[in-house]
Amino acid sequence: MSGSDGKLFRDYTAGAPTETACDMLYLQTHLASPKADVVGEISVGDTLSIILEFVNNELVANAVWKNRVAGGIASPKVIRLIACIQNGTNYTALVTAKDGAQVAIKVSPIKE
Repeated sequence: MSGSDGKLFRDYTAGAPTETACDMLYLQTHLASPKADVVGEISVGDTLSIILEFVNNELVANAVWKNRVAGGIASPKVIRLIACIQNGTNYTALVTAKDGAQVAIKVSPIKE
């Protein structure tokens, strides 16, 4: 998406442009490519860190539990999330549900 100044994001997918400030960006999604050994240690109510990493020369957002990657962040808004993290906003992910390897999370900005 173009037109981003790093602080606001225009989302044209909904038909009309909307702007989401980084401190108002919330995502409800599931972990992508969950790591079974890490996910096995996670429970509902746990908080994961969100970090950026390069994987195959592509910048991705990952959820981390005890310094180990639990899985990626899969969302149509992940590009915005990455831009916000690059611009200094930190995020956490609250585990809201878990069914085997399927882990539902709510990604929220850390309010300081």
